[in-house]
Amino acid sequence: MSENKTTGKIISEIKGQFFKNNFENVLNLLKKIEGNKIYNDFIHKIRGDIEFLNGNFKSAKENYLKIKNESWDINYNLGLINLSEGKTEDAILNFKKIKKSNINIKNSLLYSKRYKSNDELMSDIYLYIGALYKMLGKKDLAIKAFENSLKNNSRNEMALANLGDIFFNDNNYDEAIQYFNKAIVITDDKIKKSYLYNDIGLSQFKKGLIEEAIKSFKKAIVLNPENENAIYNLGIIYVRSGMKENMKDDYKEFVSQNGGVDIIYKLSRSIVDITKQNILDNIDIDFICNDLSMKKVKETMVKAAMTDGTVFLYGENGTGKELVARAIHQLSIRKDKPFIVVNCGALPETLLEAELFGYEKGAFTGAYKSKPGRFELANYGTIFLDEIGDITPAMQVKLLRVVEQKEFERIGGIETKKVDVRIIAATNKDIRELVAKGNFREDLFYRLYVLPIFLPPLRERGKDILALANYFLKKSNEKHKKNFMKFTDEVTEIFFKYRWPGNVRQMENVIEQIVVLYDDYEIKKEYLPDEILKETKLLVTSLKEKKREKEKEELLTILAKSKYSKTKAAKMLGISRVALWKKLKKYNIG
Repeated sequence: MSENKTTGKIISEIKGQFFKNNFENVLNLLKKIEGNKIYNDFIHKIRGDIEFLNGNFKSAKENYLKIKNESWDINYNLGLINLSEGKTEDAILNFKKIKKSNINIKNSLLYSKRYKSNDELMSDIYLYIGALYKMLGKKDLAIKAFENSLKNNSRNEMALANLGDIFFNDNNYDEAIQYFNKAIVITDDKIKKSYLYNDIGLSQFKKGLIEEAIKSFKKAIVLNPENENAIYNLGIIYVRSGMKENMKDDYKEFVSQNGGVDIIYKLSRSIVDITKQNILDNIDIDFICNDLSMKKVKETMVKAAMTDGTVFLYGENGTGKELVARAIHQLSIRKDKPFIVVNCGALPETLLEAELFGYEKGAFTGAYKSKPGRFELANYGTIFLDEIGDITPAMQVKLLRVVEQKEFERIGGIETKKVDVRIIAATNKDIRELVAKGNFREDLFYRLYVLPIFLPPLRERGKDILALANYFLKKSNEKHKKNFMKFTDEVTEIFFKYRWPGNVRQMENVIEQIVVLYDDYEIKKEYLPDEILKETKLLVTSLKEKKREKEKEELLTILAKSKYSKTKAAKMLGISRVALWKKLKKYNIG
């Protein structure tokens, strides 16, 4: 038998063993043809395929990159590997190299069993391309890719679902519902159907079709009782649409289903949690609280809301004091009554008195008609007295009576007005220091300082810094139709080092400014305002100088201990004489 026939027989046997997943036999057979350069590409491909199937992507990639003549399945596998490594652009290039005319699915060792036709494979390739463009925020290219996927296989449910998701995020809920419904018709998987019904329910809810949304969420739950999102969303509708009574009928419907008792229990728990946390689930900036300090704020805030006591908020400007005040009001029994804000620091004493207590017609020049004050307007609700530390001693006396007795007279009036109002006060000053210096009445302080809550500055909030930055980036992207995806590592480091004197408010403004001014996919160092770059540069320089001084002092100490013997000093430091000489030269030590 000739050498070519023998080799051909081995290759045929390799393919047969590969199809049977006998990879150890395959590797042994490969050794028999290793010396023949003609088969180098074949050998690297088979080894790469085995490593790929075993999940050893690094080794698979090394083998694939040694192949001189690329085939469609090598590019497909490289695309999947680059996708797993987060190399989005490289993955797109790999997938886009594949042409339908070059595919022969029947001859593929890896994919002949998985795909029935070239069209089915091309549909998945376009699906991957679309998903990658979607990740990059390139909506139009993503839509085109998903449409190409459907041209090759109109039953590709993932392409339909992704198109629905894109149109949902674009507030085109009719198109979204249409694509989600098409995907439901195609798939036989109950779990997938459940999640698609949840997506339809969200789209209907956004359109204001409450009854239809309830039906969709219920279908999602019946198909998959473990679908926590659908259970939560149904609970949200009942709580926020005032339809909690509808639960009784749904309980009857659910109890007849498999796992019905479990569904009812989860739905009831969800409704209780949503009712308690209704406002917190929708609070904007400052309730990203991964850091322990803000978790404590949130816990104290919820406890304060359950009482009617006076709350005292203190912390630097921009830490979210008004946000906390609003949340406490919304969580309290007064949530359906007024929430009135007064910035005490923005008004002179006479105007502040008129603003707080109101005035009667003719009380002063320009008082052409009577006007109720903020305390009257806040009756049965909550009044938020911001910058309370800025009011004058005379105003403090007048405020003390209202805090103690909940009564006052309008300016120019004789009738005593009584109010039922919850007071929340706030300041960015050290209130105890003001009391100690005699600038703030001690009796008023103790009347206000019943339930104190300290809001930490942003620089002390650890993990929240990056979480807030990502939140503001997403918010600004949506507002200004931009596609920033992330912050560079350098910018992230700067954010953690910067002091943020304006706290959360400053961070939000900085990020929005960058999003408005630049077009990119990531926030880079050069986009940051000068004041942030200058301060962090000085800080880094200062830290480097301190490190140099410390190292120099240690060298001098070791030299003194070794009686200036460089051999002994190097030994004590655990370095060579050459390394010691370089350090001495660096610090100009003779």
